[in-house]
Amino acid sequence: MNQIKDVYIKIKRKYRRLLLQIKIYIAKEINLIVGAATTNYPQWIASNIDSLDLLQENDFYRVLGNKKINKILAEHVLEHIELEYLEIALTNIHKFLKQGGNFRIAVPDGFHTDSAYIENVKPGGTGEGSEDHKHLFNYQIMSNLLVEKNFKVNLIEYWDESGKFHSIYQNDDGLGYIQRCLINDWRNKNGKPNYTSLIIDAIKE
Repeated sequence: MNQIKDVYIKIKRKYRRLLLQIKIYIAKEINLIVGAATTNYPQWIASNIDSLDLLQENDFYRVLGNKKINKILAEHVLEHIELEYLEIALTNIHKFLKQGGNFRIAVPDGFHTDSAYIENVKPGGTGEGSEDHKHLFNYQIMSNLLVEKNFKVNLIEYWDESGKFHSIYQNDDGLGYIQRCLINDWRNKNGKPNYTSLIIDAIKE
């Protein structure tokens, strides 16, 4: 029974990777969502670990051929990756991103001032998916990681260490739509930043 399951998983992975390869082959510009789950936006190509594993350099070669990626979007993905593996993922992303390409990252914000928010998103917290969270990033930690991997950092939405909230995020900037942010999350309908994300644009110079 396990052998049948393993064969099914392999076939499914090959099928999904083939679909991703086709979409990338016909795309004039490669705007890629990684760890997309069911997320899908116009002008963007969705991928998941079964079609593109960020830790596997060969996966990038298989799906991209000789193409490079223009823009990458990862909303609440990187906090699920152990640090040693995250460094591999960032190295691969930098390698396969075009010069001047943008990598938009959104993760839970470790400097958020609401203790209920922190309890919800911290590793092993009470929120959905938090049992698999490996990190609770703040803008300093994430920025340092990205700079070490030769990215230029542009802070989009974040809390700082003094408890001040900053956001310049706009939905129409073309660099990637974020659901869990000040202007889009339903939990902020009272106009207060109850649920926000640490959003950073990492640019390959």
